[in-house]
Amino acid sequence: MTRYIDEKINEFKAYKPELTKQADHEAFWEQTISQARSQPLHDEWIELDYPIKQINAYQVSYRGFDETPIQAFYITPKQYKEKLPCLIFFHGYNGHKGSISDYMKWLIQGYAVIAVDVRGQGRSGDYSNYNSDEMGTWATKGILDKEEYYYRKVYVDGIRAIDLACSRPEIDTERIAIIGGSFGGGITLAVAALDDRPKLAVADVPNMCNIELAIKEKMEGSLTFVDRFLDRHPEYVDQVFTTLSYFDNLNLCSEINCRVRVSVGLRDLICPPKSIYGVYNHIVAAKSIEVYPVAEHNVYNVAHIDETLGFVNEHI
Repeated sequence: MTRYIDEKINEFKAYKPELTKQADHEAFWEQTISQARSQPLHDEWIELDYPIKQINAYQVSYRGFDETPIQAFYITPKQYKEKLPCLIFFHGYNGHKGSISDYMKWLIQGYAVIAVDVRGQGRSGDYSNYNSDEMGTWATKGILDKEEYYYRKVYVDGIRAIDLACSRPEIDTERIAIIGGSFGGGITLAVAALDDRPKLAVADVPNMCNIELAIKEKMEGSLTFVDRFLDRHPEYVDQVFTTLSYFDNLNLCSEINCRVRVSVGLRDLICPPKSIYGVYNHIVAAKSIEVYPVAEHNVYNVAHIDETLGFVNEHI
């Protein structure tokens, strides 16, 4: 078994797929981010009467792409003497930001936390109209047009969460980290590529990695809906993969400048390990990868959580 695992890891380490980047990739993202930043945040704050009295907690709404209000928690320790490092969290597909208590292991160490409900999920809405929306799932909304695709808006919403953090006088803007798993891990990598302000990115079993390979490997999870869409509409194969190329972390990851830690489960059928390595191997920034040989999609064992605490503390 050990020999087989070593062989698979060596195979993945050697895997460096060709990019699928379109000629206007950089121009598209420059225009997208410029458009987003030209709009005010219109942030609104509601202080929460939370049972843990050692913290300040707020329900926050800020405007993401296309003026959609994105909902988040903003949480800080009640007592602090210096500016606070800030951790921004993105959740998994069809998930939500969870409970304020989920973040206490960070609050007691003196971090501020922004926990985001990604657009259309949790308490966040989605004001966008999508011309291609027949599958009833986020992964295919607007998939025939890069200007309209769901993930364009999600990535920008993540950048706007950094804008929110940087607007707060109590936040040390030189110590911002972004963290997420699966869907949230894919967002984390993309936002780290598109924005230079994070100093650390922690992406557990990230999605939207080497998308063509992930779909070919007959994986489970959200990208199976892309496969089903193409089964219905084979005439759109080239168009769909062209759209996806703008949002594939394979074509974004070389722009990451901050330190990155990725994790991978070698039995993961939702975010296949080879596709994650395909992206990881293109990252030129300081990086490390945690490999779990018998893990499927859930790598959140006790040891991994403890190692994450130590890793973030060391670098933030």
